[in-house]
Amino acid sequence: MKTDLPRLIEALRRTLNDAVAPELSSDFARGQLAAVHDILGKLAGMTVWDPSALQAQARALIDGNQRFAERAARVGVALPAGGEAADLDAAQARTRALTDWLDEHGPSLPPDLAAELDAILRQALREQLRVERQRIPLTDFSAMTAAAPKD
Repeated sequence: MKTDLPRLIEALRRTLNDAVAPELSSDFARGQLAAVHDILGKLAGMTVWDPSALQAQARALIDGNQRFAERAARVGVALPAGGEAADLDAAQARTRALTDWLDEHGPSLPPDLAAELDAILRQALREQLRVERQRIPLTDFSAMTAAAPKD
């Protein structure tokens, strides 16, 4: 039997609601159960495959790596060999290679150029993380403290 993760999480939520909730006698326990429902619901949404998010993360890194290479080329600095990345794994590998290169060669570059290249990489990484974090919903911690209505 193969059940997808969102369907399994929904079954867990129904079980908690149908079997556990009626047995809870305190507002605190009901609040904790509400928080578990909230978290499980968000996890279910996060487990759905979304290739557009991975593509957006890759695009953020690819664009940053390209800006890095263009800036280095304008001043005649040779970078390590590496082709255009086509996916997130390749973009991350290229970003690591450029970061390692900058770490090794940065001290021999003019300080303003080294700082600019570093800023380009940092911005690309921030953008990639911003895209990734958009897939992580915020947890509603107020559900843990809110009193459930009495029956």
